[in-house]
Amino acid sequence: MTSQLPAYLVCSSFMPEGHGSIIPYGEAAHPIIEKFGGELLVAGETDQFMELFEGEWKKHAKFTLFKFPSMEHLRNFWNSEEYQAAKHLRTEKTPPNFTFAVNAVDLSKWEPV
Repeated sequence: MTSQLPAYLVCSSFMPEGHGSIIPYGEAAHPIIEKFGGELLVAGETDQFMELFEGEWKKHAKFTLFKFPSMEHLRNFWNSEEYQAAKHLRTEKTPPNFTFAVNAVDLSKWEPV
């Protein structure tokens, strides 16, 4: 029997000082996220500490990470009418830098033979 792998919603938005409040977004979105089994792991905030070791990071971009039980749960959340109706509360105040979904790694494939 194969177990489903967790999936992660990886988000980055631009949050310059003085950006509009996203509290209404959090109040609307978090119950929907929880309804689909999601949990917040990292919250992007204006004063979020980040230390870049490699690559490039755009000015005022912040990072948010959610974990879902599976890619199906994540997609059902993202495509739900409830979330699509609330999403503008975020994008109108803090424009997205990027948003993507990714599966966790199946460690059983990496075990030595």
